[in-house]
Amino acid sequence: MANTPAYKVMYLKLKEDIDNNVYPVGTYLPTEGDLEKLFQVSRTTVRHAVDLLAREGRVHVRQGAGTQVVDSPEKFLPKYAKFHNVVDVKTDVGESAIKTKGIWIDRIAASSTVAEALEIGEGAPVFCLQRIIHSNESPMVIMTNYLRTDFFPDLDAYQGHIHDLYYFIQKQYGIQFETGQERITAIRADYLDAQLLDIAPGSPIFFNTRRARCPLGPLEYLEAKIRPDLCTFIVSMQGVPKWYEDAGYLNE
Repeated sequence: MANTPAYKVMYLKLKEDIDNNVYPVGTYLPTEGDLEKLFQVSRTTVRHAVDLLAREGRVHVRQGAGTQVVDSPEKFLPKYAKFHNVVDVKTDVGESAIKTKGIWIDRIAASSTVAEALEIGEGAPVFCLQRIIHSNESPMVIMTNYLRTDFFPDLDAYQGHIHDLYYFIQKQYGIQFETGQERITAIRADYLDAQLLDIAPGSPIFFNTRRARCPLGPLEYLEAKIRPDLCTFIVSMQGVPKWYEDAGYLNE
């Protein structure tokens, strides 16, 4: 480390000592004067090194009290820290005209994934609804819904008559959507996806899954493959992240 600046040497050593509990969380680093003597550096070098630690959230300089070791903010980050206090999520397709060109309803045997989502046995019959949603004249979404046959025994009799699924089942069967959770990931379009969405094989697309429930139990399992160039998701948040308060930042 012969060519490493003195402040960087000091910063790395202090950081190592903090990680090794030489300076436990809640305790204070030696005073600036003591650090000058310990590392044989100038006051400016000491402050530069401490400033780096402060920027990383490893220490907090308290006026008149000293430099206190604090837990790294990274330790407080929840598993999903990107979005916090979500109040609304919207799908934005611009000024496009959205159309569903037909729908196909079939009875199939439930795969393990579908069976687990709908809380039925693997291989049990389920309705599979397939459709392609267009933005203007461009295919935008490949949508596949799976529903339990015991909740909607004659659903396949309405081939071509379903446009909004939740509205239809509420009107036709008196069953209302209650809760749901949707997961959004990114995948690459395989050859068949690419042909249906009119994009190149391997293009990135959104892959959404949804599990919805009604008062009777599992209402639906959905898989949707979406062109990101035609559809975006807007997440609205409000207020500071809860982990700020948990970390004590709001009380400083």
